Amino acid sequence: MRRTIRVPEEIQANSKWSKLTVLDGIIIVASLGVGWFTKFIVHPFLAIPYVALFPITLYILLLPSINVPGKKNYQTAIQVLTKDRKVYKSISLEEIDFYRSEGEQK
Repeated sequence: MRRTIRVPEEIQANSKWSKLTVLDGIIIVASLGVGWFTKFIVHPFLAIPYVALFPITLYILLLPSINVPGKKNYQTAIQVLTKDRKVYKSISLEEIDFYRSEGEQK
């Protein structure tokens, strides 16, 4: 018995360097130039570490997140920084009746 295997005509694949896409690599290389042009912001003694840490930091932020699949570290950081910090507690039916009866008495 002969089997046929369907082969898609077009295969969509992202070009990657290990964990990063090519676009991420271009952004990291461009960040080196951005760090070079903005090194006047920091003290001259710290200019070289500033320029070196600029692309390293971007590399870490552009890596895929370990804890959240399908997201990058910068997306996870944005979610953590903008999340709602309120604590929601359930209200018992007795409390609802108490607040209703208080409102009727006024």
